[in-house]
Amino acid sequence: MLLASPVGLLALALLAPSPQATMPSAPDGCETASPRIELTAEPPVQPPVVCISPDVPLTLRFDTALQPESVRLAERERFADVAPGQQSLMLVPPEKLEAGERFELEVCFADGAAPACATFLLRAHPALGLSQVKMFRAPRPVESFREGEKAAQAEARQCQQEVRQLRAERGAPEGLRGVLASGLLVEGRIAFKDLMESVTEARSNALRLKEARSYRAEGRVAVDLWLDNPGAVPWVAAGAVLRGPKGEVLKPLPLWQQEVLPTEPGAKGWRHVVVEVLASEEEARGTYTLVLWDTEQKRTVTLGHVTFP
Repeated sequence: MLLASPVGLLALALLAPSPQATMPSAPDGCETASPRIELTAEPPVQPPVVCISPDVPLTLRFDTALQPESVRLAERERFADVAPGQQSLMLVPPEKLEAGERFELEVCFADGAAPACATFLLRAHPALGLSQVKMFRAPRPVESFREGEKAAQAEARQCQQEVRQLRAERGAPEGLRGVLASGLLVEGRIAFKDLMESVTEARSNALRLKEARSYRAEGRVAVDLWLDNPGAVPWVAAGAVLRGPKGEVLKPLPLWQQEVLPTEPGAKGWRHVVVEVLASEEEARGTYTLVLWDTEQKRTVTLGHVTFP
């Protein structure tokens, strides 16, 4: 297989050292948010934060009945829908959200036990909004503990897999030696697909797209982008996520960006960004929306209909 092929170029880009490559920023609260929240009789010092995103409906599920007409939501008129149920609350976030915006939400319970009411902060994030959060107030049944344990074990397995992958990559040689040592260039190990005919771009994108390709190898997928910055401020990728049609989320390994996207337009401004995700064979068959954001989470890039070969 020739190294001039898209597969060879991607492998070289991922494994070759680059002194100009940007370092990933520390994860924010939305990247580590849990879909389960424990409510105690004593109110917490800081209300629990639940992350929301445009076009991602959120359902809050409680283990206790809600008091009718007790939902109070700041700037409720901005939300497309607010639908309380007997033990749930469905919210459709505003289409226009500024990253970091916060909305205070309060609900009260029907049984009169402590806590009588609970307050949350809905925090806006360009892509990491949760689609469902479970709130536990009463003593939890054994089955709910088992469910939480399964979720924690799955998260731990994913973390362990990522740690093993990062350790393996740190121990690999550089340049062509690293490409060959990885075993990814063996014929048939990496498949690639040109996305330019199928991918869609959001009108609000902060960057222009020149090229987009997707890749699939054993246990992982990647999206390879060439982007141009037409704005007046340099752009650095701080985070990304692949979101499926049912709300499923694939979070990437540390992003690789060739260098800061400068402000000059044209050929000199195109820069390389690679998003790599650990994914099962079943996950690799899905159709996703890719969202990238900068440090301030306000200049985003959203690409729809991302698929893998």
